[in-house]
Amino acid sequence: MGAGVCFEVLWNDADMFEVRVSARNGLFSGSANNYLSIGGLVESAEKLRSFPRNPSDKRTLDFGAFGPQFAGGAATLSFYCGDSAGHASVEVKIESDHREKIPAQSVLLISAVEPAAVDSFVSDLSRLEADQRGRAFLRTSW
Repeated sequence: MGAGVCFEVLWNDADMFEVRVSARNGLFSGSANNYLSIGGLVESAEKLRSFPRNPSDKRTLDFGAFGPQFAGGAATLSFYCGDSAGHASVEVKIESDHREKIPAQSVLLISAVEPAAVDSFVSDLSRLEADQRGRAFLRTSW
């Protein structure tokens, strides 16, 4: 995988998906499996649609839940513009599942992202929900 964020459906049933969220920015990488309700990928795609609208636009997508009291891992993607020209970035925080004797692993990555790559990712997330298999990829650069 090149620099970016990848969502891959591992398993699904009538109520939920198990999705592996992986991120890599060229220096660091990490991944964790997350449980998402059916409809969550489309909801996230709609929330991210047309980002960025202006230089102060900020959007956050949350997947799973952080902390040892929750099953599975978690991921947060925070999209924002770093300057008045609207240069966009994404901050990705991933935490693995908490297991009894193994501490959770985590990674925090920050990468530049082009609006066209966000548009493509939005389409990929919607397709992933509809197909209930495959991958969605957000291309980034650092």
